Amino acid sequence: MLTPKTISASEAKNKFGSLISWVTRNGNEVIVESRGKPKIAVMSYDDYEKIKKVKEEMRRKQALQRLREVRKRVQARNSDLTPKQAEALAERFVRDVIDDMVKEGKINFDK
Repeated sequence: MLTPKTISASEAKNKFGSLISWVTRNGNEVIVESRGKPKIAVMSYDDYEKIKKVKEEMRRKQALQRLREVRKRVQARNSDLTPKQAEALAERFVRDVIDDMVKEGKINFDK
């Protein structure tokens, strides 16, 4: 992978069309700096979609891991329950957590 090209914000503003053409043609990112500090990255839409997909996969894995941890805690707290009762309680709790996370926009299930 090539090192991303770096340009100033004023150059990006003045040459925006050229910037888009360069990113599209070269398939590489451009870092836009303001006052010498990186502020944004310009990339192809395909690359953006790939990154978005990876982020969603990571978010789902983290949510699943949190649910597994909650399930373990619930089962430990309710050791006096039968395995079937504990499983039913954990499943109900997991469904409630998932519903809350969907409402908060923290997870999204594509249809």
